[in-house]
Amino acid sequence: MEVIKENKISLIIVGVLVILSVLMYFIFREKSPGGNAGVSDYLKNYEINELVPINIDEETIARKYLAEYTDLIFSDPDAAFDLVEEEYRKIKFKNIDEFKEYFTTLVDNNFFNANIEKINVTKFGEYNQFYIIDSSNVTYIFREYSINNYKVMFDTYTI
Repeated sequence: MEVIKENKISLIIVGVLVILSVLMYFIFREKSPGGNAGVSDYLKNYEINELVPINIDEETIARKYLAEYTDLIFSDPDAAFDLVEEEYRKIKFKNIDEFKEYFTTLVDNNFFNANIEKINVTKFGEYNQFYIIDSSNVTYIFREYSINNYKVMFDTYTI
C-alpha cells in the first residue's frame, strides 16, 4: 500500500494516458474511410524495381521540361546547347558563345520561375511538340521524341 501512496501521481498520469490512447484509437479508426485501408496501402512492401503507375498531364510535362531547361541554361550551358535541335542550332547559333549571349539578354526577374503563360501541344508522327511561351515572353519549342528525350528550338521561323 505504501508503494501506491508514494506513486499516486505517477499512477494517475499513466491511467489518464492509457484512457486517452484508447479514445484516440477509436476516434481516428472511425474517421478514416474504409477502416485501415489507407494505412495498408502506405505500408505495402514494395518490391525492388516495382513499377508504380502515375498519370501526368501534358502541362505538367511541359512545366518539367521548361524548369529543367532554364536551369540547364546557366548551370550547364554545354548540355543546354546540345539539347538544341541540330539543324536549328547550326542556323541560329554559330557557337556556344552566341547561345550564352542570347540568353544573357533575355534574363529578367521571371526567367527562372519557369511559369507558363501559353502552351500548345501538338502530336506529330514521331514526336510531340510543346510550344511554350513563359512569363518572360520567351518562346520554347520542345520536341519530345520519348520520355525525357527532347530537343529544343526558340522560334518557328529560323528553319
